[in-house]
Amino acid sequence: MALKIIIGSTEDETRMGLMEDGRLIEYMVERAGSEHLVGSIFKGRVCNVVRGIQAAFVDIGLEQNAFLYLGDDINVAEGQSLLVQISKDARGLKGPMATRDITLPGKYTVLLPNASYIGVSRKIMDKEERERLIGIYESIGHEEHGIIVRTAAAGIGKEILAGDVTALIEEWRVLCAREKMAKAPALLRRELDLPIRMVRDYLNTDLKEIIIDSNIVYKRVKELLDGSSLGKNIKLILYEGKEDIFTYFGCAAEIESISARKITLPNGGYLVIDATEAMTVIDVNSGKFSGRENLEETITEINRQAAVEIARQLRLRDIGGIIVVDFIDMHSDEHKEEILNILGQSFIGDRMNPKVHDITVLNLVEITRKKSRQNLSSVLYTPCPVCGGSGRIESRETLALKIKCQLREFLKIQGSSKSVLIETNPWIAEWLRLKEARHWERQLCCSIQIKAVDGLNADTFMILDNS
Repeated sequence: MALKIIIGSTEDETRMGLMEDGRLIEYMVERAGSEHLVGSIFKGRVCNVVRGIQAAFVDIGLEQNAFLYLGDDINVAEGQSLLVQISKDARGLKGPMATRDITLPGKYTVLLPNASYIGVSRKIMDKEERERLIGIYESIGHEEHGIIVRTAAAGIGKEILAGDVTALIEEWRVLCAREKMAKAPALLRRELDLPIRMVRDYLNTDLKEIIIDSNIVYKRVKELLDGSSLGKNIKLILYEGKEDIFTYFGCAAEIESISARKITLPNGGYLVIDATEAMTVIDVNSGKFSGRENLEETITEINRQAAVEIARQLRLRDIGGIIVVDFIDMHSDEHKEEILNILGQSFIGDRMNPKVHDITVLNLVEITRKKSRQNLSSVLYTPCPVCGGSGRIESRETLALKIKCQLREFLKIQGSSKSVLIETNPWIAEWLRLKEARHWERQLCCSIQIKAVDGLNADTFMILDNS
């Protein structure tokens, strides 16, 4: 598995694409006007405590208060100052989510100031290497803090790992000193911006190449790589072409498809992705694929490709929460188990840690995927002002009946002319001319002229005296 990072940066926005074996699997956008807060640490002030939901709302100095789950912690009171870290960005009307379990990430280590255990990344599979790393960290002497060993620590010597821990402990001491001096609400530590954060998080042996179109970002990333033992194996390229960097590397079409409801599979089948407030539903369809063998094998082949593409689409679109997938009905338990295994394998490498639950008798599979940052869809798109985000507007038949009802009322007004002008959207105007106008004239005993007005919403119309 070869990973490549593409970074496009301007003063207005930063875009980051992660490619795996030549295909785009993650795409992130951060705009200058909308902050990414996950990982940032604040000294907040408790505005109110709601015991019924075991939570508090904390003023962190932003427009929306942060939501803090308290659990059984009863030692939090209104007006109290707290050190909190943002675990999820604000989404829609919901403010950011905060936690009191602070983490400070380094190159090889994550420091847990309020814990006392050592954990090792699950991606370090070798038992001897895991034991070696645990032994090193136990000997460093950090008993008052917890440690998570990152994947990048594999093969790294004790001296470098100890330096990483020492730097993080010093950062924590500085942060504690700032907390004592600051008046709540106050920002104490801001998480790194997108390019540095993503390179840091994906800095492992699978990462082969980083391509950047900004000289400023290039220098910052180079500094990060120069300070890492893994950096010498990564090819860093400054892209200076005139064409957009994502277009040049063949990602533009895939980025455009992020908004598509229908995704075609290589064999001719397709997925339909629908997002609701509570969950995302994905329907698998056979489309043009008819297979070459029996029905069961044809269905299973479609489901195989669908499982791989579903895992990619969830990462690419950054879909979190509950996802329900309706696979094409399979009757063989062996094939059902195969599809679950393919899903599980396809999710390896997804940092949002998706969980695949069992398949039901109706061939429905439930997937849960963590949410942290603002959903990509909410960054790139906004609900349609015409349909309100439903994706539908009233049919021409329905709108025609509304116009006819208003026309009746207009003609009832005493002294109204029997000659009327109806101004409406061209889509509706065409329908009225072909289907309704002459019939209405006979039925209502009036003369009707239809005028198409570009720019009018489909549900907007005017009835005027045309005498």
